[in-house]
Amino acid sequence: MLKHPQEIEAVYIIPAIRKCLTLELLNEHKLTQKEIAELIGITEAAVSQYKKEKRGKLVELPEHVVSELKISAEKIKAGEVSVFAETQRLLREIRNDLTICKIHQILDENVPMDCGVCVEHL
Repeated sequence: MLKHPQEIEAVYIIPAIRKCLTLELLNEHKLTQKEIAELIGITEAAVSQYKKEKRGKLVELPEHVVSELKISAEKIKAGEVSVFAETQRLLREIRNDLTICKIHQILDENVPMDCGVCVEHL
């Protein structure tokens, strides 16, 4: 059964983004689980699950997105931008460079290689 692009984002991509942000803020910026939860708007339990790789592990984001996430973590921590604005920016990037299509094709073998629905209707 084909999944809607928004479902791919909500179920797979946003949790992967949150996981990367959590790990970056935890490991590189040395924030506590409580600080991370407050900063990115999730529960401390969710932070713990991202830390233990129990959540957000269904897809792996490409390296260029992970690099962007490192910059995003710094900006969010500094209060320069909201987590919501950065998440939307990253989702746009993931749509524009067709990463969402690649993830969709990995998750559903019925998605044609030349689908392009997400891109045609941005």
